[in-house]
Amino acid sequence: MLKTPDTAARLARIADARTIACMALAGALGLSGCTSANHLGNPLTLPIRAIGAAAENGAYDRERAGVKSWITENERIMRAEGFRGPVTDTLLMTLPDGARGQAQRDLIEAAPYSDFTERATVIVMVFRR
Repeated sequence: MLKTPDTAARLARIADARTIACMALAGALGLSGCTSANHLGNPLTLPIRAIGAAAENGAYDRERAGVKSWITENERIMRAEGFRGPVTDTLLMTLPDGARGQAQRDLIEAAPYSDFTERATVIVMVFRR
């Protein structure tokens, strides 16, 4: 095969591209071996961690919306029973045993505020985690 100037330039570009790809791969392998502690972790896993975080955030947002909706629908009854009746107990039963008493006290403390629904939602979500 006869090498023309055009063919030689193309071969040089291919060789350069291969060199760049090999250097990038070597750099990536070098980074993946990093074991030093830092707040970002392995940079090669950032896209995977971002996808995982987005999925977790979506699940949290759905759960939070459900809690807020339930509280909004039942706030009047919960207030009428002084946060000590069966409707409030239904909400508290979704929390771990050790957290129910404190959550109930926090709900009673949050009752006078105009943003009670938001406060109650935060109380429940904090104790669920």
